[in-house]
Amino acid sequence: MATKDFILDLGKLMIGIAWIDGRLQQEEMNALKELLFLLPEISGEDWMQLELYMTHAVTDAERQDLLNRVLSGVRSSKDKRLVLETLEKLVAGEGRQPGREAEWVNHVRQDIERRGAGLIAHLTAPLRQTLKNKAGRYRGASSREDHIEDFIKNTIYFQLSAELSNQGRTLALPETEARKICLAAGIMAHVAWVDNDVCHRERDAMRLGLQQLWNVPKDEAELIADMSHTRIMHGLDLVRLTRGFCDYTTLQERKTFLRCLFAVANAAENVSHAEIEEIRRIAKALELPHREFIDAKLTVSREDRGGL
Repeated sequence: MATKDFILDLGKLMIGIAWIDGRLQQEEMNALKELLFLLPEISGEDWMQLELYMTHAVTDAERQDLLNRVLSGVRSSKDKRLVLETLEKLVAGEGRQPGREAEWVNHVRQDIERRGAGLIAHLTAPLRQTLKNKAGRYRGASSREDHIEDFIKNTIYFQLSAELSNQGRTLALPETEARKICLAAGIMAHVAWVDNDVCHRERDAMRLGLQQLWNVPKDEAELIADMSHTRIMHGLDLVRLTRGFCDYTTLQERKTFLRCLFAVANAAENVSHAEIEEIRRIAKALELPHREFIDAKLTVSREDRGGL
């Protein structure tokens, strides 16, 4: 399975190729960001790494180094397939003449297999054409930038909106409420992931919490719980989650939510010391008095929390 560093290097290489003529207009940068959303398993923290490469022109030496890192990172047939499929998605078939698709794919495949420098040359024209085509859609529009902020600050909400859009559906909840609920789900998933596993009982507890606290429809609660479970395995920024949640909630909501976190922690074979300490840290981040943490902890039986 491809590592996170390998996937990030692939994204950085695409940015480096976009900079190949030494300039990157704002509309092209927006288009590039949209393309990079297609990279698998990218978190908000990873995104900040990619943004560093977008702010200043990438030199020829840096571009060559990125190419070498990507090619040296291809160690299995799965890695080769990931690179090829990702590159095909990123250039989206644009900028190539009709009937040349198979030829282009073959060139790229050979570049990857032979670890050849020709990969940059074969990607430059189609990527630049893709960015040019997409850039026109951004002129005078800000909606994509809004989506970018969602991806960075509230990844689960971004994915939920995208998934429902793909299904031709819209959220049953008001947007502000949905953002808050996605942040809550991320925090719950963080607690469930303390032991590096999220079982079905914990996901059920997360879904139930969303339904009971905010009257989220069952199908949307299940979707949000599943998405938060998937995202937490690849990293979510707890600081951003808790800060955002504070912005959207009242003190009373946060008090009630703390009890929900203990319910999630207790959903699978009792509450561990590590889970208790993590919830203590979250309570502090949510600006709750220590007394509220103690009261929430006492909602779990002494036996289930091992006397802690």
